[in-house]
Amino acid sequence: RSLFDPHFACAGRAYSEKTSKRPNHPVIMAVDTSTPMETDEGISTIATKTEAMDSSATPAGAVTNNAEMAISDEEEAQQAIEMLRGDEVAERIAAANKLERVAKTLGDERTREELLPFLTDGVDDEDEVLAAIATSLGKLVPYVGGPSHVHTLLVPLEILLSVEELFVRENAQKSAEEISKALPNDAYHSKYTDMISRLANKEWFTARVSACVLISQSFQRLISSEQEIQVNNFAKLCRDEVPMVRRSAAQNLGKMVMSIVTIRGMASVSGAGAGGMLSTTFIPLYEELASNEQPDSVRLHTTENCIAFGKGMTNVQQTKGIDGLSVEAVNVLVKKIVPLILATIEDRSWRVRWTAASKFADVVAAFKDLEGSMEALVPAYEKLLQDPEAEVRTAATLNLAEVAKSNGKVPPPLARGESEDDPSRSHISVARRLAKKV
Repeated sequence: RSLFDPHFACAGRAYSEKTSKRPNHPVIMAVDTSTPMETDEGISTIATKTEAMDSSATPAGAVTNNAEMAISDEEEAQQAIEMLRGDEVAERIAAANKLERVAKTLGDERTREELLPFLTDGVDDEDEVLAAIATSLGKLVPYVGGPSHVHTLLVPLEILLSVEELFVRENAQKSAEEISKALPNDAYHSKYTDMISRLANKEWFTARVSACVLISQSFQRLISSEQEIQVNNFAKLCRDEVPMVRRSAAQNLGKMVMSIVTIRGMASVSGAGAGGMLSTTFIPLYEELASNEQPDSVRLHTTENCIAFGKGMTNVQQTKGIDGLSVEAVNVLVKKIVPLILATIEDRSWRVRWTAASKFADVVAAFKDLEGSMEALVPAYEKLLQDPEAEVRTAATLNLAEVAKSNGKVPPPLARGESEDDPSRSHISVARRLAKKV
């Protein structure tokens, strides 16, 4: 009888009166030595059986110690399963945190055939229990029988990636990343990518939220055809009707940009179609997610995405052997990106402006080597230093020293009656301009 049979007795507890024998089960029943158990031979105890052992073959102390260790492992596994079925939430949480020990005790085959189906059937539990199970799944990789069986963990994991509670999904996403690292290529490019596509197209929005995270995590390991599929999925998620899905897409847009630049290099910005993926796909997505039509929760990520684009463009520009066409493509993209970060500085939401102010040193570091960007960014930063909200001014001021250290040259502040076209206005350091302005 399976350890997961609801009628199977827990450790230290007598069987039901309907059962006249111990089940013929490979797991050693852990029993309190003071409690008699009913067997075919009548009433006996573990102590009586121990006395009947042949003491001449093995030292009695060694037998006792080994038996106690075996009983302890089995007892812990059985108690954990009973606790998972119990009524106390705290006990179920504690048991869920012991799944690694349970799997080690059961062995590879029984973990796959009994423990994982049991967990899959029990995903309607309290959120705290599900969060513990989601974390434990990532630790079961060594106990399912090697790389060829790691994909069996994806079945309960996919369900947990779709639950409503955010912290359960976050734990499941972390476990998904750990499990994916252990998957062999054939399983990764079939079962794991198929799971991501299913999540991206499920009706319930929480699954689509998780898909945004998993697509960005997995993108660099995908082959070219899979990348095209997942980029299309991601683009659809960026335009999803549910704001929470668009927010998750905005949170992961920067990771996607850096992955594409890492994989494709110059081809990510120049050319048409798939070759210029940043130009043709991700710049339009960025513009949509940064527009005023989006809720604050989505626009909050405009600055972080701007930093990712700046770093990506800088990496492309520093690529050895870059041609003039690619340099021009980078300059065109920069001219599209900079106005979007400038728009956050005048955003109607003070939280969006605060995000821009708190990360402006990172913005400057990402764009300082890109042509024409500093001339636009520094005057915009000065507006943040004079923002009507004290929180925004404080965040901007905390970045003042780092912004001033940038090596770029910018025009000096306009004096009264002076024109921007005046040829006598020579560029000065960022620190000098900020000192004059402050």
